[in-house]
Amino acid sequence: MIDVLDYISSKNIPFKREGSELLIFCPNCGKQKLSISISSGLYQCFVCQAEQPSSDYAKGHIQKLQELLGDTLSISSVTQFIDQNKNKAETNFSIITNQYHSTLLENKTALRYLFKRGITQESIVRFKLGLARIKEHDWISIPSFENNIPKLIKYRQLPPEDNNMDKYIRETGGKSILFNGDAIDKSEEVVICEGEIDAITLIQNGYENVIGITGGAGTLLPYWFDKLVMKSRIYLVLDSDSAGQKAARDVWAARLGVGKCWNVLLPEDYDVNKYFLDHKKEDFDALLKSATQYKVDGLISLGDALYDLYLQSKNKDNFEKFALPWKNVNKLIGGGLSRKHLTVLGGIAGSGKTTFAMQILWHLAKTYKLPGLFFCLEMPETQLAIKVVQLNENITFGEIRPDEALVYSQHLEDLPIYFGYSSKVTPSIFYNTMKAARDRYGVEFGVFDNIQRMVRTGEEADMGKASGMFKDLVMDLNIPFILISQPRKLNSEEEPTYDDLKGSSSLSQDPDLIILIHRRRQKALNNEKVEEVKMDRLSEVTEVIVDKSRYASGGFTRLTFIGNRSKFVEET
Repeated sequence: MIDVLDYISSKNIPFKREGSELLIFCPNCGKQKLSISISSGLYQCFVCQAEQPSSDYAKGHIQKLQELLGDTLSISSVTQFIDQNKNKAETNFSIITNQYHSTLLENKTALRYLFKRGITQESIVRFKLGLARIKEHDWISIPSFENNIPKLIKYRQLPPEDNNMDKYIRETGGKSILFNGDAIDKSEEVVICEGEIDAITLIQNGYENVIGITGGAGTLLPYWFDKLVMKSRIYLVLDSDSAGQKAARDVWAARLGVGKCWNVLLPEDYDVNKYFLDHKKEDFDALLKSATQYKVDGLISLGDALYDLYLQSKNKDNFEKFALPWKNVNKLIGGGLSRKHLTVLGGIAGSGKTTFAMQILWHLAKTYKLPGLFFCLEMPETQLAIKVVQLNENITFGEIRPDEALVYSQHLEDLPIYFGYSSKVTPSIFYNTMKAARDRYGVEFGVFDNIQRMVRTGEEADMGKASGMFKDLVMDLNIPFILISQPRKLNSEEEPTYDDLKGSSSLSQDPDLIILIHRRRQKALNNEKVEEVKMDRLSEVTEVIVDKSRYASGGFTRLTFIGNRSKFVEET
């Protein structure tokens, strides 16, 4: 959550405080009528709303204001970059929705299942629930509508369930929208619950401002975020298990803002649908009234800390390591990268630092679906995109076909990789940008290439401030992060240490992990003439030196650099 008061004060913007609102001069109309809520981060200029309602300053969220004032930067995804003109038509599922709905109304077994779960006949008709026969099994079809058009259909297995198939599947070509998502624009307060059946249960009990998550509990897509962040209050009614509560706190509240999110805690082992089978509306009203806000970052009681430890013990994902694509490197760093850990990656020019970091980012996106942002001051987005394509397709640079861009884009469509660049980036601007990327796109891993191009003064104090910002970043956003650093002038024959990094005193203190990659100058082979060997050619043999590790042994291993494929490999 952005601290509105701290941000406005840091910009030296004059303001008047009126209760929980700050009034500042609007950059658009010039009048002190732009009001910002300290708790929700929402702003509105009363003059612009009346006279220029389409203005960016008429209404918005503090993150938009930061962008307008030049304190955050825009980012783009790899698929957007490859095919910026791509415009997929949205599918209208009205015909099959009506067909499945008619089938359900004539099937007593399926109706009995829904009635047993407390879903009424009125709700079945209102939400066009249906029955489909897929893979020789019966499924309840649940459409989600946007502007009264069904653009997504999910299917839920009817008992007895076939354990060889997923419990839920979705119709191909559907748009990832929220269930009852049209309700967002009808109220300043919304209730978010975990799934369509839970949402239907609440709606039929009189709560119309309810939306259901159509992905996993931890799924918050960018265009969902854009709408929800504009709400003044959000009630989170996710499942009471550790996975549901972790998603509520670490995804929904963390990204939308703890100041506007309220946790409605169901009894243990209950979801909304099950709760209403055993309780009345008055009981749920009491839960809403007793809803609590999430803890302010940086403040936690001993009891809460121990309770968090208990939740971690119930959810193995809290202890998950994000393994790198090389087993021997993982052994040196304790199994992989961890949240809240900063890694500094160093090496001489041309040694492959950018390629090494990009391969990690691609691997984490591919293996763990971990959204990553690569912010590069060394290389244009075109070259970064090509590296991603090479890794994904396992092809050489010469095999890249520009006329196959649409094919590459389709292969990369679900890969959550984003790029950023600005020659004027500062530590504070990058912090704001990374936080905005986490909030809007769900970015959970980042790479910055490189710190010396950000801190051009080379002064130790400036380097220390920048290094400290990156450490604050990983702690505040609960993410792993790689910071690329250049060494001082170094002979390629010398094995580097972290003392060789520019600004080494700062860069050795803040990171939890320092990885140095080193490739020696290529020597002439016995059958080669010295003049035929390029004097600037580096060996493919790459020494990987883990020179600092707070939580592992560190040490040394070797990889092979395959330059024409933009990747490092490990002998098996």
